Amino acid sequence: MSPIEETKQRIIQAAAQVFGKMGYDGATTRAIAEAAGVNEVTLFRHFGNKKNLYVAMIDQYSALPDLRAALEEQMTGNYHQDLLILGNHYFTMMLKRRKNILMSMCAAERLPEIREAIAQPPTQQQQMLSDYLRQQTARGTVRDLPNPELVAKVFFGMLFEFAISQPLLAGTPLEHIPPEEVVAQVVDVFVRGTIKSNTEER
Repeated sequence: MSPIEETKQRIIQAAAQVFGKMGYDGATTRAIAEAAGVNEVTLFRHFGNKKNLYVAMIDQYSALPDLRAALEEQMTGNYHQDLLILGNHYFTMMLKRRKNILMSMCAAERLPEIREAIAQPPTQQQQMLSDYLRQQTARGTVRDLPNPELVAKVFFGMLFEFAISQPLLAGTPLEHIPPEEVVAQVVDVFVRGTIKSNTEER
């Protein structure tokens, strides 16, 4: 990694910490620069402004790189197993980055430019899964889906709800369920709803 790239990464990592503690509005470029061990001029030279830095942070800390890697390197063609791999990657990342995700959602409610930025990773994730669903349909494993994009959104939506919303509900009977069990149950329901009838899982 070049010195320039190292500096950018250090700033992004510092931004994640400062934004996580202070929120988008409370965080200042000065505080982020200090946390990164650089001056504000360096921060502005690399990112231009706070919004661009926030967008860069969202892009780096989204689940998308891990999902893409899972699709390219670990998927086997076995529908049920592939969804378990994909689901576990996604769910783990959501739990790990939950605080930043909640902060982003709060900021997006008031700031259109942030709303556009945080919408990009989920849209790309859904497109990746919808493409995979089409491949499985062509293989005869998945039934013909009128709207694969919507179905992909449902898959991620179920996992997102468990990772982001459930922890907010104190005392919920679901809060102590192991993450892998949550993913297994979601995948089981999803597969049963999308698999082609009279087709054995491969």
